[in-house]
Amino acid sequence: MDALLLHSPALEPAVHESIESALREVDHLQRTLATLLQIALAESGAPLASPASVDVSELACELVELFEPVARERGLTLVSKHEGAAVVHGNRQLLAQLITNLIENCLKYVPSGGALEVGVQRFADCVRLTVRDNGPGMVADDRVRAVQPFVRVAQNGKPDSSGLGLSLVAAIARLHRARLALESNDPGLRVVIDLPLET
Repeated sequence: MDALLLHSPALEPAVHESIESALREVDHLQRTLATLLQIALAESGAPLASPASVDVSELACELVELFEPVARERGLTLVSKHEGAAVVHGNRQLLAQLITNLIENCLKYVPSGGALEVGVQRFADCVRLTVRDNGPGMVADDRVRAVQPFVRVAQNGKPDSSGLGLSLVAAIARLHRARLALESNDPGLRVVIDLPLET
């Protein structure tokens, strides 16, 4: 129905643009609602759904490969760095969402010519996921506030930002009993998540 309306030759250009704008807003609201539901589920205290062995290195590489063409189109360099298998017990879909949100955050705010790196390291007691960029970064106070729902800090002030991306990352990290830290990459932002080997 939407496609038929948009491609109708009888539509005036102004009407066509109004419909497109309305559809974009509906899509944005749907994505915001879906994110809120995910946060509510993660914060509900319910046990982790569908836990399984997840190789975070493999998952990160898959997502970097998926987003690399988008980064290249925006004039950004996106690479992955890992040291072999790094397996945790968790929900693969949620961990994929976590990494996706971090990559998308970098893609949105790092200017052309910038660089993004997704790294995975295995330690004796945890798997460390690090997503870093050399973009505008955040001041210390904003790094604390950025993981709260609907908070838009300096780098998140664009009109299309809902202020939910990093709060969902924080909720998923808590659900996996992981430690989350937002640090200065000098320049840029570095997000460090330590996932316990067993949850």
